[in-house]
Amino acid sequence: MIFYPKYDLKTDTDYIIILGALVNKNKVSKSLKDRLDTCIEYLEKTNKDIKIVVSGGQGRGEDITEASAMKDYLISKGVDEDLIIAEEKSTTTKENFDFSKQIIEDISHKKINDLNIKVITTDFHTLRSKIISQKSGYKNVTFYTSKSSTSLAVLNYTREFFALICNIIFNY
Repeated sequence: MIFYPKYDLKTDTDYIIILGALVNKNKVSKSLKDRLDTCIEYLEKTNKDIKIVVSGGQGRGEDITEASAMKDYLISKGVDEDLIIAEEKSTTTKENFDFSKQIIEDISHKKINDLNIKVITTDFHTLRSKIISQKSGYKNVTFYTSKSSTSLAVLNYTREFFALICNIIFNY
């Protein structure tokens, strides 16, 4: 099943990774805003002192990196800037996990398998993200998801289905 509901507030979390999404010039898209608001919701319900890795580079049509736009948005909503770590090189979900892993291991001086990672993404993106995270060496990963837009559900789930098939066939 591709759809994963929002869940898992009880698991201990050492780091949060928010996976990037489209930035319109220098503003977060609706999908990315929903992910960021989901992170804020999670922090309000749990522990506000969790380090957050905002993960995303700069794509076509983006004046700034996704990570920079996410960091700006979170700060504007009252999240402590010292808790936010920007990963600004990734352009794929695989790179989100690989580059975030490197940053987290460098900061924590621990292997990713010894840490509890909470990933925030959109519900339709969770299954593929889970598979990719495991292939990237993450062991203790849980998800807390934003709900996908009803108006874009068919497009998002169709795109994700084909991305999942490519992921399985080409093993990335």
